[in-house]
Parts: sequence; C-alpha cells; structure tokens
Amino acid sequence: MQDRYVADIGDFGKYGLLNFIASETKLRLGVNWYLTSPTPNENKSEDGKFYKYLLKDTKYAQKLGDCNKELYEKLQKIIREWDEGKNPEIRCLKQIEYHNILPKGTIFHKNELKENNRKNWLSRSISNLSGSELVFFDPDNGICIKDEDKSPKHVYCNEIRDYFENGQSLVVYQHADRTDKFNNVLLDKKDKLIKELEINNNQIICLRYKRGSARAFFIIMQQEHSVCITKAINDFLKTKWGEHEHFIKI
Repeated sequence: MQDRYVADIGDFGKYGLLNFIASETKLRLGVNWYLTSPTPNENKSEDGKFYKYLLKDTKYAQKLGDCNKELYEKLQKIIREWDEGKNPEIRCLKQIEYHNILPKGTIFHKNELKENNRKNWLSRSISNLSGSELVFFDPDNGICIKDEDKSPKHVYCNEIRDYFENGQSLVVYQHADRTDKFNNVLLDKKDKLIKELEINNNQIICLRYKRGSARAFFIIMQQEHSVCITKAINDFLKTKWGEHEHFIKI
C-alpha cells in the first residue's frame, strides 16, 4: 500500500468489503498496510489516479455510492480537500484512521516495509496486531507463493502462515498479474494456499473486485470463524455490491 492510493476506486471496494465482514462477524479487525514508498517511475504512473468517481458523475459513481453511502461520503471528503489544495498532504493513510473509515477498535500496523528491515518489521507487525481476530494484508502486488526474493510489494506464504498459526483469519489483497487470464491465476494461487497452509477448500474464498484495475481478495478462515465469515460473504454478495457485480466469487 502507498499513501497515493488512498480513496481511489480500489480503496472503496476494499473498505466496503472489510467493513461488511467485520460488522457482520464482530471479529476485531487488524490491518497490516505493507506500507511502501513509490519509486520515481511509479510516481509517473497512473496508479492511484482513479478517484474521479468521488468528484463527478462517472460511470460507476452512483452504483458505488449506493453500496455504502457513509463510506462514499467519507472518502469523498478526503479527496475533495486534497483535490482543492487545502492540504496537499491530506491524501494519506493517517486519514483512514482519522475519519474512522474502518470499524471502531481496528488495530493498524503502519510501519514502512523496506528491503532491509523485513524480519524486524514482520515481528513487530505480528506483535502489534496480536489483539485482532481478522487481519487484512495490503501489499502493492499481492501474494508471492515462492519465499525467495523478498520484495516489499508482496506478502509471502510464510508470513501468511505465521499469522494463521496464531489463530487469526485473514483477508489478503491480490493485484492483477500481467495476464489476460486473471481468474486462472487466482484459482491457481487459491490451490497453492490450500496446500501451503494445509487447510480445507471450505476455509478459503476468493472475491474479485471488478472496478478499476483487476484485483481480488483471498479470505482465509480459521475453522472456528468459517461459518460466520462465509455467511457474511454470502450476505455481502446479496447486497448492491454483488447486485451491481462490483464483486464476484471466483
């Protein structure tokens, strides 16, 4: 995650999903931002610039706003103040906490992850989020199955396993791979997660979010949480989030 992504169209879906699961299950949410700083080349990219749905009547503005009006208005306030230049630094992760974008009592780990601090960073994140029952991982690129090159833009299976073995259920962000067969990539990663974590098929759900860049979320459940989280996901897909096909189950 990077500050420049705050309140973009991907962020809206992310917070909508997390709020719904947490409110329906009453599980305490923890957020590991996997915070990184953009490179000079990334600053020139279009990433994080899909926020116009909050400023004018775009194709999906009304359909998104109908899903969670309160969330829409909170993110809209952040973007309007930032876009109008009242405070150039207002578009940052601190605003997510300040504006109570996520449920009361959410725990955040917001230390920046760099190339040379991963071991200590991970240890601190596990400690900081130990009081949560549902942990969200928000790496720039998503899950890397191989635990070799430790890129700050990925979460690795051993890190997911460390949390899971602590008894926490997990939601993991996955950005699109450079392929036109994203659904196949998701199914392959789902199968590999089942093997790596030694879990049953009914302990993992993959949801694809279809607005903006292709992205998805893996929901990995402890057996004791599987009934309430599965029900929450099914109920979520019966709302306007699913009705308008913003989210679909893979």
